[in-house]
Parts: sequence; structure tokens; C-alpha cells
Amino acid sequence: MTESQFNNDIAKIRPILLHFAASFTINGAATAEDMVQEATLKIWRSVLDGGVVRNLEALTIYALKNVCIDYLRLRKNNCNTLEGVREQSAESNPHRQLELKGEFAVLKEIISTLPLDQQMCIRLKDIMGYQTDEIAEILGTTDVNVRTMLSRGRKTIRERMIK
Repeated sequence: MTESQFNNDIAKIRPILLHFAASFTINGAATAEDMVQEATLKIWRSVLDGGVVRNLEALTIYALKNVCIDYLRLRKNNCNTLEGVREQSAESNPHRQLELKGEFAVLKEIISTLPLDQQMCIRLKDIMGYQTDEIAEILGTTDVNVRTMLSRGRKTIRERMIK
């Protein structure tokens, strides 16, 4: 496949791709355009590496779906930080805000004292919102082990918060 043929084929399906990407984002057309561009670049690199493309539209939509999922995960991870949770739960009462600030500082300190595997599990599950099977894949362990580490870490946090 030549570059001009690739560009012509992509130009034909570009409106479909943009509509698909726009359904994943609330930031507008610029973000959707960036996602489409990233997906088409991935396909073009595959073509340059000698990959055979039988159905360009299907392959591009598949790549675009993965780009959109990555975007959503990144957005979710950026939004659900511990500080963001604190700001969302803070009330207009300044005394309550100060109390919450202290509680979150203690919580962050307790989490940082946990063993590394428990820290990672709690941060990935409770703060970033990953599923148990995703955490197991990231850490290279089993679902059962992840649930055990979460349980032990949460138990430790609960015990230290009560003190």
C-alpha cells in the first residue's frame, strides 16, 4: 500500500472515525481529531513495518477504540487523585474542611507506610479506580492475591486510623 493510497482510504473513512472518537470525549472536536490522528499513525507504522491490511476501516476503528480507552483511563487516573477526592468531599464549613485536610494527610501517611505491594493495590483500586483483574495484570499476580493485599492493607489503614 502506498502513502497516497493510504491517505485516500483514510480520507474516505475519516468522518466515521471522527464521529466514533467524539462519542468518547467531552472536550470537543480537537481531542477527537487527536485520537483519530494517533490511531491512523499507528496503522501507518504497521503498514511501513510490512503489515498487510485487509480491511483498513475495521483495523483503524479497532486501533481508535484502543486509543479512546487509553484516553478514558488516563482521564480517570488524572481526575481521581486523593487530592481530588478531598476537594470533592469538602463542605463549605471551614472547620470541616480543616478536619478533612488533616484526615487525608494522616491517610496518605498511613498508605505510605504500608508494604509496597499493598500500597500499589490500594492506590490502583481505591484511588485510581482499576478493577481487580487489571491490577493483577499490572502487578503480575493473581486476582486472589490482589484481593488479599487489598484486605490486609485496608485492615491496617482502619486500625491505624482508629488509634
